[in-house]
Amino acid sequence: MNTNQVTSPSFTNRHSIISLILGILTIVTFCGGFIIPIPFSSFVCAPASFLLGILALIYGMISLNQIRKHNESGRPMAWIGILSGGLIFLCILCMVIALISLFMFAPDAVPPYLQNYSI
Repeated sequence: MNTNQVTSPSFTNRHSIISLILGILTIVTFCGGFIIPIPFSSFVCAPASFLLGILALIYGMISLNQIRKHNESGRPMAWIGILSGGLIFLCILCMVIALISLFMFAPDAVPPYLQNYSI
């Protein structure tokens, strides 16, 4: 017997798409700050990629929760956003810790024009 059953397509979660886009933008802005040959571009790109990474993490976690509750699709996109946002978040956190430890534990390595500057 031939039965024609129409199955409803599972909708892709919007937050997972947003998480994927933010994750891609996080990687582009983080790498662009070091690859673009414009002086001091990393001062703008690093904080922007830090914020985009946090947003990718948040949207990815929200989308995984909604996907589980509503049985939607988009789980791989959410995970890509979470992983890329988390990776760049950890990279920037390590850079900040390294700079702080440089100023605290090796003050002789600081260039002379930054010697009298206090945070």
